[in-house]
Amino acid sequence: MDQLVLDLTPTPLPAFDNFLAERNREVITALTATEGERFIYLWGEPGCGKTHLLQAWIAHAERLGRAAIYLDGKGDHLPDFAREASFIAVDHVDDLAPDDQIMLFSFYNSLKEGGEGRLLMAGRQPPVALAVRDDLRTRLGWGLVLEVKALSDDDKLAALRSHAASRQLSIPDDVYRYLLTHWRRDLSSLISMIDMLDRYSLALRRPITVPLVKNVLQTATPES
Repeated sequence: MDQLVLDLTPTPLPAFDNFLAERNREVITALTATEGERFIYLWGEPGCGKTHLLQAWIAHAERLGRAAIYLDGKGDHLPDFAREASFIAVDHVDDLAPDDQIMLFSFYNSLKEGGEGRLLMAGRQPPVALAVRDDLRTRLGWGLVLEVKALSDDDKLAALRSHAASRQLSIPDDVYRYLLTHWRRDLSSLISMIDMLDRYSLALRRPITVPLVKNVLQTATPES
């Protein structure tokens, strides 16, 4: 009978402190400014950290005592009650259904007319290239538009080492490099695989090595 392993190590919540900002200092500065642009649109390739930044921004607003809400346009409909929040983050703008595009347009206008509150949005492409309503595309381009630059391999290695250290794991560098060439390259998938390797290592009572990684990858899928 396989050993049952309980993973009691908490997964670090998205925060600005655990986001590698070397190539994105301008983005972090804009998101944390007390007095700054109220409407910000972030764009960048999948896996560059946009979702992390939106969720970190919401957590930051909550610590400041502001009513804040994170909305994922990829899987959720935008609720009308979200306009009651003063900090609204809308992820995956390019995946919004037509009715949700109208709702986001309404959020923007309500905040603009109210003179308070902030709206942070994110998508894969800059506003001009988005396949959304013309009026919404115009609104997205009115505020501050910033590109979130993808991490280099060295950045990813540093992030994986930091994550492993937070879980008190000892992992040799050849494991990280093997993952970078044999697994999905976005950081969230890489970190999820480190967590999976931790569970397998405990269950099998084996150290995390390249042979163990090969065994895990034989049964794992990018969605697992």
